[in-house]
Amino acid sequence: MRFLTVLILFCGLTLPLLGQAGAPLTVAVSIPPQKYFVDTIGGDHVHVDVLVPPTAEPETYEPTPRQLMGLAKASLYFGLGIPIEQSWISRFRSVNPGLTIVDTARGIQRVPMADHVGAPTHETGLDPHIWLSPVLVRIQAMNIRDALIRIDPAHAQDYRQGYERLALKINQVDTDILKALTGAHLAQSAFIVFHPAFGYFADAYGLTQIPIEAEGKEAGPRQMNDVINYARTHGIKVVFVEPQFAQKAARTIATEIGGQVVPIDPLDADWPRGMEAIAQALGKVLRAPGSSTP
Repeated sequence: MRFLTVLILFCGLTLPLLGQAGAPLTVAVSIPPQKYFVDTIGGDHVHVDVLVPPTAEPETYEPTPRQLMGLAKASLYFGLGIPIEQSWISRFRSVNPGLTIVDTARGIQRVPMADHVGAPTHETGLDPHIWLSPVLVRIQAMNIRDALIRIDPAHAQDYRQGYERLALKINQVDTDILKALTGAHLAQSAFIVFHPAFGYFADAYGLTQIPIEAEGKEAGPRQMNDVINYARTHGIKVVFVEPQFAQKAARTIATEIGGQVVPIDPLDADWPRGMEAIAQALGKVLRAPGSSTP
């Protein structure tokens, strides 16, 4: 009788755990494109929460109390290297001491953020926008795959297959970008952006970004004048802006150069669509007049 009582108690304690065994892992990421990576690799085995909404600035966003409470259920947090993550992590630990923090930038040699044109050379903060280079996304994807396998080895083969699916998609995105940017003659390789998010993208495809903002600070009159002079000298008529940032400075420069403001979104939750849209927008602006669209 005593054995039967112990067995019943044991089953009562373990049944909830067994019922949760098939539930997906709850994981958290900083920005929407990361969700695409984790969903593609993890499939039905993961549930992904995104901290930064697609309309917010990742560099300044503060997680809400509700989001922090949601992290209490997360097994993994996939970090990216954006500066604000450092202050987040202590709060993540306070609500979930067992949370595993994964640095998806591990193995990536990050470079300093681009400064505005005409500025003296000096070291700035490291550029966190590694999701905008297919080459670097491959490394991030491997880090995501390996972390999922470590915490959930029972589904290791599924995670490997998910990584292979993502790798094929990365290759296709890379090919499409190359077609958009090199399939026709480009009149120029430099483009003006408000926020210097596109350094890795530019490096991957032989382009140069000319940022208005530097080190997270609004451009002053001197910096604005430098960008305007650069645009006039090089015949640039478009200023690219991210929808997450104010557009006043960009519109001022566009007016001064007789040009226009064109939006490009680095935080599109559909990463392939977002990357190809960026390439198409740049290709259209940089393409030589009269050259055919690839």
